[in-house]
Amino acid sequence: MRDIEAMAYPLPEDILVRKLSGDLAGAQALIDIYLREHRAPELELRLKLEQQVIARLPDNYPYTRAQALDMARAAIPGLDEAGFAELELSADIAYVYIDGQRRYFAEFLPSLLKLRPDVAARAGRAPDMNKPLLDEAISLMRARGELGYRLHMRARLQVCDEAFTPGTYRAHLPLPAQAAQQSRLKLLSASPGLVCVADARADARTAYFERRLDANAPFEVEYEFDNRVRYFDAERPMPDMPLYPDVPAPNADDLAELPGHIMFTPYLRALASRIVGDADAPLERAWRIYDYVTGHVRYSYMREYFLLPPIAEYAALGLKGDCGVQALLFITLCRIAGVPARWQSGLYAAPGDVGSHDWAQFYAPGWGWLFADCSFGGAARRAGNAERWKFYFGNLDPYRMVANSRFQAPLRPALQFGRNDPYDNQSGECESETRLLRPNELCKAREVVEAIRLN
Repeated sequence: MRDIEAMAYPLPEDILVRKLSGDLAGAQALIDIYLREHRAPELELRLKLEQQVIARLPDNYPYTRAQALDMARAAIPGLDEAGFAELELSADIAYVYIDGQRRYFAEFLPSLLKLRPDVAARAGRAPDMNKPLLDEAISLMRARGELGYRLHMRARLQVCDEAFTPGTYRAHLPLPAQAAQQSRLKLLSASPGLVCVADARADARTAYFERRLDANAPFEVEYEFDNRVRYFDAERPMPDMPLYPDVPAPNADDLAELPGHIMFTPYLRALASRIVGDADAPLERAWRIYDYVTGHVRYSYMREYFLLPPIAEYAALGLKGDCGVQALLFITLCRIAGVPARWQSGLYAAPGDVGSHDWAQFYAPGWGWLFADCSFGGAARRAGNAERWKFYFGNLDPYRMVANSRFQAPLRPALQFGRNDPYDNQSGECESETRLLRPNELCKAREVVEAIRLN
Protein backbone atom coordinates (compact mmCIF):
# COMPACT_ATOMS: atom_id res chain seq x y z
CA MET A 1 0.00 0.00 0.00
CA ARG A 2 3.00 2.33 -0.04
CA ASP A 3 2.24 2.91 -3.73
CA ILE A 4 -0.87 4.86 -2.76
CA GLU A 5 1.31 7.32 -0.84
CA ALA A 6 2.27 8.75 -4.23
CA MET A 7 -1.17 10.40 -4.26
CA ALA A 8 0.44 13.07 -2.05
CA TYR A 9 2.50 14.28 -5.03
CA PRO A 10 1.11 17.26 -6.96
CA LEU A 11 0.19 17.01 -10.62
CA PRO A 12 2.01 19.02 -13.30
CA GLU A 13 0.11 22.20 -14.08
CA ASP A 14 -0.66 21.32 -17.69
CA ILE A 15 -2.32 18.06 -16.65
CA LEU A 16 -4.17 19.69 -13.75
CA VAL A 17 -5.54 22.50 -15.94
CA ARG A 18 -6.98 20.02 -18.41
CA LYS A 19 -8.47 17.86 -15.67
CA LEU A 20 -10.16 20.75 -13.83
CA SER A 21 -11.48 22.28 -17.05
CA GLY A 22 -13.11 18.97 -17.94
CA ASP A 23 -10.77 18.02 -20.77
CA LEU A 24 -10.32 14.50 -19.43
CA ALA A 25 -9.18 13.07 -22.75
CA GLY A 26 -6.56 15.81 -23.00
CA ALA A 27 -5.35 15.12 -19.46
CA GLN A 28 -5.04 11.42 -20.24
CA ALA A 29 -3.16 12.18 -23.45
CA LEU A 30 -0.70 14.40 -21.58
CA ILE A 31 -0.14 11.71 -18.96
CA ASP A 32 0.63 9.26 -21.76
CA ILE A 33 3.27 11.68 -23.08
CA TYR A 34 4.85 12.14 -19.63
CA LEU A 35 5.04 8.38 -19.16
CA ARG A 36 6.25 7.60 -22.66
CA GLU A 37 8.98 10.23 -22.54
CA HIS A 38 9.90 9.60 -18.87
CA ARG A 39 9.74 13.33 -18.25
CA ALA A 40 9.48 12.99 -14.46
CA PRO A 41 10.38 9.47 -13.27
CA GLU A 42 9.50 10.27 -9.64
CA LEU A 43 5.97 11.20 -10.75
CA GLU A 44 5.27 8.14 -12.87
CA LEU A 45 3.46 6.17 -10.17
CA ARG A 46 1.39 9.26 -9.32
CA LEU A 47 0.50 9.71 -12.98
CA LYS A 48 -0.54 6.07 -13.36
CA LEU A 49 -2.83 6.46 -10.34
CA GLU A 50 -4.22 9.66 -11.83
CA GLN A 51 -5.15 7.77 -14.99
CA GLN A 52 -7.44 5.65 -12.81
CA VAL A 53 -8.83 8.72 -11.04
CA ILE A 54 -9.73 10.40 -14.31
CA ALA A 55 -11.29 7.21 -15.68
CA ARG A 56 -13.58 6.96 -12.63
CA LEU A 57 -14.75 10.58 -12.58
CA PRO A 58 -17.63 10.20 -15.08
CA ASP A 59 -19.20 7.40 -13.02
CA ASN A 60 -19.18 9.63 -9.95
CA TYR A 61 -20.66 12.63 -11.80
CA PRO A 62 -23.26 11.18 -14.20
CA TYR A 63 -25.92 13.92 -14.43
CA THR A 64 -26.15 16.87 -16.79
CA ARG A 65 -27.32 20.19 -15.38
CA ALA A 66 -30.76 19.73 -16.94
CA GLN A 67 -31.10 16.30 -15.34
CA ALA A 68 -29.92 17.53 -11.95
CA LEU A 69 -32.27 20.52 -12.06
CA ASP A 70 -35.22 18.29 -12.92
CA MET A 71 -34.36 15.92 -10.07
CA ALA A 72 -34.04 18.77 -7.58
CA ARG A 73 -37.30 20.40 -8.71
CA ALA A 74 -39.13 17.09 -8.36
CA ALA A 75 -37.89 16.70 -4.79
CA ILE A 76 -38.02 20.31 -3.55
CA PRO A 77 -41.31 22.17 -4.09
CA GLY A 78 -40.88 25.71 -5.36
CA LEU A 79 -37.25 25.39 -6.36
CA ASP A 80 -36.54 27.41 -9.49
CA GLU A 81 -33.41 27.78 -11.57
CA ALA A 82 -32.22 30.80 -9.58
CA GLY A 83 -32.54 28.84 -6.34
CA PHE A 84 -30.66 25.94 -7.88
CA ALA A 85 -27.89 28.32 -8.97
CA GLU A 86 -27.62 29.68 -5.42
CA LEU A 87 -27.15 26.14 -4.11
CA GLU A 88 -24.42 25.62 -6.69
CA LEU A 89 -22.69 28.84 -5.65
CA SER A 90 -22.77 27.89 -1.97
CA ALA A 91 -21.17 24.51 -2.88
CA ASP A 92 -24.18 22.66 -1.49
CA ILE A 93 -24.62 21.03 -4.91
CA ALA A 94 -21.43 19.39 -6.15
CA TYR A 95 -20.35 19.26 -9.77
CA VAL A 96 -17.23 19.03 -11.93
CA TYR A 97 -16.59 19.85 -15.57
CA ILE A 98 -16.46 16.98 -18.06
CA ASP A 99 -16.14 17.63 -21.78
CA GLY A 100 -16.95 21.30 -21.29
CA GLN A 101 -20.17 20.69 -19.35
CA ARG A 102 -21.05 20.67 -15.69
CA ARG A 103 -21.69 17.13 -14.52
CA TYR A 104 -23.34 16.56 -11.17
CA PHE A 105 -22.41 14.23 -8.33
CA ALA A 106 -24.35 10.95 -8.30
CA GLU A 107 -25.47 11.61 -4.71
CA PHE A 108 -25.94 15.37 -5.06
CA LEU A 109 -29.58 15.31 -3.97
CA PRO A 110 -29.33 13.22 -0.77
CA SER A 111 -26.14 15.11 0.03
CA LEU A 112 -27.93 18.44 -0.39
CA LEU A 113 -30.65 17.32 2.00
CA LYS A 114 -27.97 16.38 4.55
CA LEU A 115 -26.11 19.66 4.16
CA ARG A 116 -29.15 21.92 4.28
CA PRO A 117 -31.85 21.09 6.86
CA ASP A 118 -33.91 24.02 5.57
CA VAL A 119 -33.97 22.52 2.08
CA ALA A 120 -34.69 19.06 3.52
CA ALA A 121 -37.69 20.52 5.37
CA ARG A 122 -39.02 21.99 2.10
CA ALA A 123 -38.67 18.53 0.58
CA GLY A 124 -40.55 16.98 3.50
CA ARG A 125 -37.45 15.03 4.48
CA ALA A 126 -36.26 16.75 7.63
CA PRO A 127 -33.68 14.48 9.29
CA ASP A 128 -35.02 12.22 11.99
CA MET A 129 -32.68 12.60 14.93
CA ASN A 130 -34.96 10.63 17.22
CA LYS A 131 -32.64 7.71 17.97
CA PRO A 132 -34.14 5.99 21.01
CA LEU A 133 -31.72 3.08 20.69
CA LEU A 134 -28.73 5.41 21.07
CA ASP A 135 -30.29 7.41 23.87
CA GLU A 136 -31.07 4.18 25.72
CA ALA A 137 -27.48 3.01 25.28
CA ILE A 138 -26.13 6.30 26.61
CA SER A 139 -28.41 6.11 29.64
CA LEU A 140 -27.42 2.51 30.40
CA MET A 141 -23.71 3.22 29.99
CA ARG A 142 -23.90 6.17 32.35
CA ALA A 143 -25.73 4.12 34.96
CA ARG A 144 -23.71 0.90 34.65
CA GLY A 145 -20.33 2.15 33.53
CA GLU A 146 -20.33 -0.12 30.47
CA LEU A 147 -22.62 -1.80 27.97
CA GLY A 148 -22.08 -4.80 25.74
CA TYR A 149 -23.84 -6.73 23.00
CA ARG A 150 -23.22 -10.05 21.33
CA LEU A 151 -23.86 -9.38 17.66
CA HIS A 152 -24.62 -12.14 15.17
CA MET A 153 -24.27 -10.81 11.62
CA ARG A 154 -24.44 -11.95 8.01
CA ALA A 155 -22.77 -10.30 5.00
CA ARG A 156 -23.02 -11.04 1.28
CA LEU A 157 -21.19 -9.84 -1.82
CA GLN A 158 -22.30 -10.87 -5.31
CA VAL A 159 -21.61 -9.77 -8.85
CA CYS A 160 -24.78 -8.20 -10.21
CA ASP A 161 -26.37 -10.37 -12.90
CA GLU A 162 -25.82 -7.83 -15.68
CA ALA A 163 -22.06 -7.76 -14.94
CA PHE A 164 -21.60 -11.49 -14.45
CA THR A 165 -19.71 -13.73 -16.86
CA PRO A 166 -18.57 -17.28 -16.02
CA GLY A 167 -15.05 -17.52 -14.67
CA THR A 168 -12.91 -17.37 -11.55
CA TYR A 169 -13.61 -14.63 -9.04
CA ARG A 170 -11.58 -13.43 -6.09
CA ALA A 171 -13.17 -11.52 -3.22
CA HIS A 172 -12.45 -10.02 0.18
CA LEU A 173 -15.28 -9.71 2.72
CA PRO A 174 -14.69 -7.74 5.95
CA LEU A 175 -14.66 -9.63 9.25
CA PRO A 176 -14.71 -8.38 12.85
CA ALA A 177 -11.20 -7.85 14.23
CA GLN A 178 -9.80 -7.85 17.73
CA ALA A 179 -10.14 -4.30 19.03
CA ALA A 180 -10.37 -2.31 22.25
CA GLN A 181 -14.11 -2.89 22.50
CA GLN A 182 -14.40 -6.07 20.44
CA SER A 183 -13.62 -9.69 21.36
CA ARG A 184 -14.84 -13.29 21.18
CA LEU A 185 -14.69 -13.39 17.38
CA LYS A 186 -16.32 -16.38 15.71
CA LEU A 187 -16.70 -17.15 12.01
CA LEU A 188 -19.87 -19.24 12.00
CA SER A 189 -20.06 -20.09 8.30
CA ALA A 190 -18.73 -19.14 4.89
CA SER A 191 -19.77 -19.87 1.32
CA PRO A 192 -17.66 -22.21 -0.87
CA GLY A 193 -14.31 -20.91 -2.04
CA LEU A 194 -12.96 -19.62 1.28
CA VAL A 195 -9.15 -19.65 1.02
CA CYS A 196 -8.03 -17.93 4.21
CA VAL A 197 -9.07 -15.73 7.11
CA ALA A 198 -6.83 -12.88 8.23
CA ASP A 199 -5.33 -12.84 11.70
CA ALA A 200 -7.67 -11.49 14.38
CA ARG A 201 -5.41 -8.44 14.85
CA ALA A 202 -4.96 -7.63 11.16
CA ASP A 203 -5.21 -3.92 10.35
CA ALA A 204 -7.89 -4.75 7.76
CA ARG A 205 -9.40 -8.12 8.58
CA THR A 206 -11.14 -10.10 5.85
CA ALA A 207 -12.19 -13.50 4.62
CA TYR A 208 -10.56 -14.13 1.23
CA PHE A 209 -12.32 -16.24 -1.43
CA GLU A 210 -11.35 -17.70 -4.79
CA ARG A 211 -14.05 -19.55 -6.69
CA ARG A 212 -14.88 -20.66 -10.20
CA LEU A 213 -18.45 -19.60 -10.98
CA ASP A 214 -20.22 -21.04 -14.00
CA ALA A 215 -23.49 -19.65 -12.64
CA ASN A 216 -23.76 -16.52 -10.52
CA ALA A 217 -23.58 -17.10 -6.77
CA PRO A 218 -22.76 -14.94 -3.74
CA PHE A 219 -19.77 -14.85 -1.44
CA GLU A 220 -21.15 -14.97 2.10
CA VAL A 221 -19.95 -14.95 5.69
CA GLU A 222 -21.81 -15.27 8.96
CA TYR A 223 -20.08 -14.32 12.18
CA GLU A 224 -20.52 -13.43 15.82
CA PHE A 225 -18.60 -11.19 18.20
CA ASP A 226 -18.91 -9.28 21.46
CA ASN A 227 -18.77 -5.49 21.54
CA ARG A 228 -18.38 -4.03 25.02
CA VAL A 229 -17.86 -0.30 25.55
CA ARG A 230 -16.96 1.47 28.80
CA TYR A 231 -18.25 4.84 29.87
CA PHE A 232 -16.04 7.91 29.80
CA ASP A 233 -16.96 11.10 31.63
CA ALA A 234 -14.27 13.75 32.01
CA GLU A 235 -16.09 15.14 35.05
CA ARG A 236 -15.72 11.86 36.93
CA PRO A 237 -12.50 10.93 38.78
CA MET A 238 -9.80 9.44 36.57
CA PRO A 239 -9.79 5.63 36.86
CA ASP A 240 -6.97 3.66 38.47
CA MET A 241 -6.22 2.05 35.11
CA PRO A 242 -7.10 2.83 31.48
CA LEU A 243 -10.64 2.05 30.38
CA TYR A 244 -9.25 -0.49 27.90
CA PRO A 245 -6.10 -1.72 29.70
CA ASP A 246 -5.27 -4.46 27.18
CA VAL A 247 -4.80 -2.02 24.31
CA PRO A 248 -1.11 -1.21 23.68
CA ALA A 249 0.14 2.28 24.40
CA PRO A 250 0.60 4.70 21.49
CA ASN A 251 3.48 4.20 19.09
CA ALA A 252 5.26 6.52 16.68
CA ASP A 253 2.69 5.88 13.93
CA ASP A 254 -0.04 7.38 16.13
CA LEU A 255 1.66 10.79 15.91
CA ALA A 256 2.97 10.57 12.35
CA GLU A 257 1.91 11.71 8.91
CA LEU A 258 0.56 9.13 6.48
CA PRO A 259 0.90 10.31 2.88
CA GLY A 260 -1.20 11.08 0.99
CA HIS A 261 -4.13 12.03 3.33
CA ILE A 262 -2.88 12.51 6.90
CA MET A 263 -0.54 15.37 6.03
CA PHE A 264 0.76 18.10 8.34
CA THR A 265 0.37 20.92 5.82
CA PRO A 266 1.07 24.57 6.72
CA TYR A 267 -2.67 25.30 6.68
CA LEU A 268 -3.54 22.40 8.98
CA ARG A 269 -0.71 23.34 11.34
CA ALA A 270 -2.05 26.89 11.54
CA LEU A 271 -5.60 25.61 12.04
CA ALA A 272 -4.55 23.19 14.78
CA SER A 273 -2.65 25.95 16.56
CA ARG A 274 -5.68 28.23 16.53
CA ILE A 275 -8.07 25.49 17.68
CA VAL A 276 -5.90 24.18 20.50
CA GLY A 277 -4.75 27.59 21.71
CA ASP A 278 -3.28 27.49 25.20
CA ALA A 279 -4.59 24.02 26.10
CA ASP A 280 -1.82 21.89 27.60
CA ALA A 281 -3.54 18.63 28.55
CA PRO A 282 -4.02 16.12 25.69
CA LEU A 283 -7.64 15.55 26.73
CA GLU A 284 -8.42 19.27 26.50
CA ARG A 285 -6.64 19.54 23.16
CA ALA A 286 -8.65 16.63 21.76
CA TRP A 287 -11.88 18.15 23.09
CA ARG A 288 -11.21 21.48 21.39
CA ILE A 289 -10.54 19.67 18.10
CA TYR A 290 -13.75 17.63 18.46
CA ASP A 291 -15.66 20.83 19.27
CA TYR A 292 -14.27 22.46 16.13
CA VAL A 293 -14.94 19.56 13.76
CA THR A 294 -18.48 18.94 15.02
CA GLY A 295 -19.25 22.65 14.97
CA HIS A 296 -17.81 23.58 11.59
CA VAL A 297 -17.75 20.54 9.27
CA ARG A 298 -21.16 19.68 7.85
CA TYR A 299 -22.06 16.13 6.87
CA SER A 300 -21.98 15.49 3.13
CA TYR A 301 -21.80 12.41 0.95
CA MET A 302 -18.50 12.04 -0.87
CA ARG A 303 -17.30 10.79 -4.22
CA GLU A 304 -15.00 7.79 -4.03
CA TYR A 305 -12.14 8.51 -1.61
CA PHE A 306 -9.70 7.49 -4.33
CA LEU A 307 -10.82 10.57 -6.28
CA LEU A 308 -10.32 13.04 -3.42
CA PRO A 309 -7.31 15.31 -2.92
CA PRO A 310 -5.52 15.01 0.48
CA ILE A 311 -8.57 14.35 2.60
CA ALA A 312 -7.84 16.04 5.93
CA GLU A 313 -6.99 19.35 4.29
CA TYR A 314 -9.89 18.93 1.85
CA ALA A 315 -12.24 18.73 4.85
CA ALA A 316 -10.65 21.72 6.56
CA LEU A 317 -10.90 23.88 3.43
CA GLY A 318 -14.40 22.90 2.30
CA LEU A 319 -15.85 22.34 5.80
CA LYS A 320 -17.92 19.37 4.70
CA GLY A 321 -17.44 15.62 4.56
CA ASP A 322 -18.80 12.25 5.52
CA CYS A 323 -17.89 10.19 8.58
CA GLY A 324 -14.48 9.12 7.28
CA VAL A 325 -13.51 12.58 6.07
CA GLN A 326 -14.41 14.04 9.46
CA ALA A 327 -12.53 11.26 11.28
CA LEU A 328 -9.39 11.91 9.20
CA LEU A 329 -9.52 15.63 9.94
CA PHE A 330 -9.88 14.91 13.66
CA ILE A 331 -7.00 12.40 13.59
CA THR A 332 -4.71 14.72 11.64
CA LEU A 333 -5.37 17.74 13.86
CA CYS A 334 -4.85 15.62 16.97
CA ARG A 335 -1.51 14.33 15.72
CA ILE A 336 -0.36 17.82 14.82
CA ALA A 337 -1.33 18.90 18.35
CA GLY A 338 0.68 16.05 19.88
CA VAL A 339 -2.32 13.87 20.75
CA PRO A 340 -1.94 10.26 19.56
CA ALA A 341 -4.86 9.31 17.33
CA ARG A 342 -5.94 6.30 15.26
CA TRP A 343 -8.53 5.13 12.76
CA GLN A 344 -11.34 2.62 13.31
CA SER A 345 -13.96 1.62 10.79
CA GLY A 346 -16.40 -1.06 9.79
CA LEU A 347 -20.13 -0.94 10.36
CA TYR A 348 -22.73 0.75 12.45
CA ALA A 349 -24.62 -2.44 13.25
CA ALA A 350 -27.93 -2.06 15.05
CA PRO A 351 -30.92 -4.35 14.50
CA GLY A 352 -32.59 -3.20 11.28
CA ASP A 353 -30.02 -0.46 10.71
CA VAL A 354 -26.63 -1.46 9.27
CA GLY A 355 -24.31 0.80 7.31
CA SER A 356 -20.66 1.54 6.61
CA HIS A 357 -19.12 3.86 9.17
CA ASP A 358 -15.78 5.37 10.27
CA TRP A 359 -14.66 7.02 13.51
CA ALA A 360 -11.49 7.80 15.49
CA GLN A 361 -9.59 6.88 18.61
CA PHE A 362 -7.35 9.20 20.63
CA TYR A 363 -5.13 8.73 23.66
CA ALA A 364 -5.44 10.62 26.95
CA PRO A 365 -2.99 9.80 29.76
CA GLY A 366 -4.74 8.07 32.63
CA TRP A 367 -7.83 7.27 30.58
CA GLY A 368 -5.97 5.45 27.83
CA TRP A 369 -7.49 5.04 24.38
CA LEU A 370 -10.86 6.77 23.94
CA PHE A 371 -13.20 7.25 20.98
CA ALA A 372 -14.45 10.19 18.94
CA ASP A 373 -17.29 9.91 16.45
CA CYS A 374 -17.42 13.34 14.85
CA SER A 375 -20.24 12.59 12.41
CA PHE A 376 -22.61 11.15 15.04
CA GLY A 377 -21.57 13.91 17.43
CA GLY A 378 -22.00 16.63 14.83
CA ALA A 379 -25.46 15.36 13.89
CA ALA A 380 -26.48 15.43 17.56
CA ARG A 381 -25.11 18.94 17.95
CA ARG A 382 -27.02 20.26 14.95
CA ALA A 383 -30.18 18.63 16.31
CA GLY A 384 -29.71 20.38 19.67
CA ASN A 385 -28.98 17.14 21.56
CA ALA A 386 -26.10 18.32 23.75
CA GLU A 387 -26.01 15.11 25.78
CA ARG A 388 -25.47 12.91 22.75
CA TRP A 389 -22.98 15.38 21.26
CA LYS A 390 -20.82 15.26 24.40
CA PHE A 391 -21.19 11.48 24.63
CA TYR A 392 -19.47 10.87 21.29
CA PHE A 393 -16.32 12.53 22.60
CA GLY A 394 -14.67 9.70 24.50
CA ASN A 395 -17.43 7.15 23.97
CA LEU A 396 -19.04 4.93 21.37
CA ASP A 397 -22.31 3.08 21.35
CA PRO A 398 -21.96 -0.74 21.31
CA TYR A 399 -23.61 -1.11 17.89
CA ARG A 400 -20.39 -1.36 15.90
CA MET A 401 -18.47 -3.97 13.93
CA VAL A 402 -14.79 -3.04 13.80
CA ALA A 403 -13.00 -4.49 10.76
CA ASN A 404 -10.23 -1.92 10.23
CA SER A 405 -7.83 -0.31 12.67
CA ARG A 406 -5.59 1.60 10.27
CA PHE A 407 -6.31 3.85 7.32
CA GLN A 408 -4.64 2.74 4.09
CA ALA A 409 -4.10 -0.82 5.36
CA PRO A 410 -3.43 -3.52 2.74
CA LEU A 411 -5.67 -6.50 2.04
CA ARG A 412 -3.82 -9.81 2.06
CA PRO A 413 -3.52 -11.47 -0.34
CA ALA A 414 -3.60 -8.45 -2.62
CA LEU A 415 -6.04 -8.41 -5.50
CA GLN A 416 -4.47 -8.43 -8.96
CA PHE A 417 -6.41 -5.43 -10.27
CA GLY A 418 -6.32 -3.18 -7.21
CA ARG A 419 -9.26 -1.96 -5.15
CA ASN A 420 -12.17 0.41 -5.51
CA ASP A 421 -11.25 1.87 -2.12
CA PRO A 422 -7.51 1.54 -1.46
CA TYR A 423 -7.86 3.23 1.93
CA ASP A 424 -10.62 1.34 3.74
CA ASN A 425 -12.71 -1.83 3.45
CA GLN A 426 -16.25 -1.89 4.81
CA SER A 427 -18.31 -3.88 2.33
CA GLY A 428 -15.77 -5.88 0.31
CA GLU A 429 -13.92 -6.01 -3.00
CA CYS A 430 -14.18 -8.43 -5.92
CA GLU A 431 -12.33 -9.06 -9.17
CA SER A 432 -12.67 -11.43 -12.10
CA GLU A 433 -9.89 -12.99 -14.14
CA THR A 434 -9.65 -9.83 -16.23
CA ARG A 435 -10.64 -6.79 -14.13
CA LEU A 436 -11.83 -5.21 -10.90
CA LEU A 437 -15.60 -5.15 -10.46
CA ARG A 438 -16.81 -1.58 -9.91
CA PRO A 439 -19.17 -0.69 -7.00
CA ASN A 440 -22.20 -0.42 -9.29
CA GLU A 441 -21.51 -3.97 -10.52
CA LEU A 442 -21.61 -5.49 -7.04
CA CYS A 443 -24.71 -6.34 -5.02
CA LYS A 444 -24.04 -6.16 -1.28
CA ALA A 445 -26.03 -6.89 1.85
CA ARG A 446 -25.28 -6.76 5.58
CA GLU A 447 -27.68 -7.57 8.40
CA VAL A 448 -27.81 -8.10 12.14
CA VAL A 449 -29.33 -11.54 12.67
CA GLU A 450 -29.45 -11.22 16.44
CA ALA A 451 -28.29 -8.76 19.10
CA ILE A 452 -28.10 -10.01 22.69
CA ARG A 453 -27.37 -7.61 25.53
CA LEU A 454 -24.54 -8.82 27.76
CA ASN A 455 -24.71 -8.62 31.55
